[in-house]
Amino acid sequence: MPEPNRDDDLLPIPHRGRSLQDYLRILVKRRWAALTVFFAIVITAALYTFTTTPIYKATVQLLIERHLPRLLDSREGAQHDYFQEEFYQTQYKLLESRALAKRVADKLQLKKHPSYAAMFQEKPGGPPVNPQSAEEALVGAVQGGIEVTPIRNSRLVDVSFYDPDPRFAAQAVNALAQCYIEHSLELRFAASQEATVWLRQKLEEARKKLEESENKLNAYKKQHGIIATEDKETITAQKLEQLNRELVSAQTRRMEAETRFKEVSAGRPIPQVLSNPLITTLKAEEAKIINQISELSKKFGEKHPRMIQLQQEMAALRAKIGAELAHIRESIKNEYAMAKSQEAQLLAALQAVKGETQDLGERTIQYRVLLRDVESNRAMYENMLKSLKETTATENLPSTNIRIVYPAAVPEAPVKPNKRRNLMLALVLGAVLGVAAALGLESLDSTLKTPEDVEGWLEIPNLAMIPHLELAPDNPGHDSPELVVHRGQPPLALEAYLGLRTSILFSTPEQAPHLLLVSSTLPLEGKTLTAANLATAMAKAENPILLVDADLRRPTLHQLFRVEREPGLTNFLVGETDDLPVRETAVPQLYVLPCGKIPPNPSELLGSARMREFCRRAREHFARVIVDSPPLLSVTDPAILATMADGVLLVVKAESVPRRAALEARDQLLEVKAPLLGAILNDVPFQRDGYYYQQYYRYYSYYGRDEDGAQTPRPRRTTPTGGFLAGLKKRWRKSRRSL
Repeated sequence: MPEPNRDDDLLPIPHRGRSLQDYLRILVKRRWAALTVFFAIVITAALYTFTTTPIYKATVQLLIERHLPRLLDSREGAQHDYFQEEFYQTQYKLLESRALAKRVADKLQLKKHPSYAAMFQEKPGGPPVNPQSAEEALVGAVQGGIEVTPIRNSRLVDVSFYDPDPRFAAQAVNALAQCYIEHSLELRFAASQEATVWLRQKLEEARKKLEESENKLNAYKKQHGIIATEDKETITAQKLEQLNRELVSAQTRRMEAETRFKEVSAGRPIPQVLSNPLITTLKAEEAKIINQISELSKKFGEKHPRMIQLQQEMAALRAKIGAELAHIRESIKNEYAMAKSQEAQLLAALQAVKGETQDLGERTIQYRVLLRDVESNRAMYENMLKSLKETTATENLPSTNIRIVYPAAVPEAPVKPNKRRNLMLALVLGAVLGVAAALGLESLDSTLKTPEDVEGWLEIPNLAMIPHLELAPDNPGHDSPELVVHRGQPPLALEAYLGLRTSILFSTPEQAPHLLLVSSTLPLEGKTLTAANLATAMAKAENPILLVDADLRRPTLHQLFRVEREPGLTNFLVGETDDLPVRETAVPQLYVLPCGKIPPNPSELLGSARMREFCRRAREHFARVIVDSPPLLSVTDPAILATMADGVLLVVKAESVPRRAALEARDQLLEVKAPLLGAILNDVPFQRDGYYYQQYYRYYSYYGRDEDGAQTPRPRRTTPTGGFLAGLKKRWRKSRRSL
């Protein structure tokens, strides 16, 4: 069987999550803690609400414009407002400022007001009052009652004042609005006066600069004889442009003449030679003579008179052509020289005009610099003069950008405390925190409470749920009230033990376990009572049953069945007797073997061969043997006995055993490979926490008993106990096969 992770007790339960019924169950169980938190919060809120001093709120509504009303032609209103948000935030802070609060205190003479006069009075036997500290405290008190609430998407703002006196609250907030308007006017008036003084100083400086610049301009014009520089600059520019065009044309002609001259000097034909009519005629005659010479050479020799004549004509023609070429060459050379000379003349004229232009430009630049200074100084002087006139005109004008839209009236009802809201919040908060307290306490509780907890954490079946027993005092001479099955009361516990018997008989697929060991995790979990009632239930169905008290440290079975403790199991184990010293009980077919004398070495006795011999003989003489053993986490005795048993039952007391302790007990049994049949959830408080175990209570209360002891079915809406036990058997068999 896999071992669950138990490193932290606070880990979530590995089975299904909680449903709404689970949360209701938790609230019912932890109802007193939840109710305590709920009523504590509600009562505290109610005491605060009905005992605190009522506070009244008076509100005045203001309209704050970004610019002054345009009574005069001022450019202020035409400027684009890039800092509107900063402006309004500044105004809100001014409304909440200590300076404005001090003005209100002075205006209303709050030093004499009954609510604040005590700040300036010395207490008998106390330290002397510091006037400055008292005044700061007064200003702080006034400032603390101010609240500024801007109205969204508008220029309106609500200014409120809180005070226990409704009349004073209205008076204070109206005075605050008036002081704010007066303060704004004073700031604007002071700013206008400062601007006027500053403008007068700057205007005088601008006038001096203007006069100085004009004097400089006039002196420069006289020095250089400047009257109108614009016409002279235009003429010079036109002349310079004309020379540039002519120079470019001369350079073009010079380059063309130079090209022709170089071509002719190199002997290459040029268009001027080729197009000459005389050369063309001479070339034609030369070609004609060449043809004649070529034809006659076929008939005559070179010394023939006709051939000699033609040669002489050819030489004369070529001499004429050479003379004409020389004449053309000389003409081209002269043309090139003339173009070169013209280019040089134009270049010199251009340089002269450039020098004149540069000199004129330098004088013009300086002139324009001086002229620009004069113009800028004149414009500055005129602007300052205009601003000074406007400032002087509006200096004493009582205009403001703040208006009182609606003055504050005397409030009729207090705003604090809001009784209905406080009580509703207290109810809601109390309910929420009460539920949180209940769930928090439940999450801190790490005990096993339900079959789901047992099966989810221990990973073993839960065979039965034994209810809490409310037993009557024991009467001498009667059976013990703990023997529920024998007495037949109460019916719910009786049916639970009978169901446990059925679960055990069907817990294994081959046959029911013969020797059963009953143990628990911790002391006082009811393992002895469970073993006794289980043995009684089996004795009613089988013959005979032996109940053995193997708790050699704190035996109690002899008291439960009212038999002598000695001789008992220890007497047999030490060899004092060879017979099994069993006792008959008041329950038919049920025999008890008490503990006997308490030994100093219980573990050695229970692990001896004599104990194994006892188990063998008990199996031979009795139909079923049930052994009661000590708690698993207290001693090692149960682990020793578990190796000899056919089945082990782990009793778990509901709402008492921590999950970690139960897991350690289960692990001890699994380490010795004990045949662990399952767990028994004992001492379940069905009546105390009825809703907590309601779904399980229906299973076990399905059958009751009549006066004769016969089972009588009662109508219920849930599944009978048999179906519940059958499901347990099915799950247990599946887990046993997986092992």
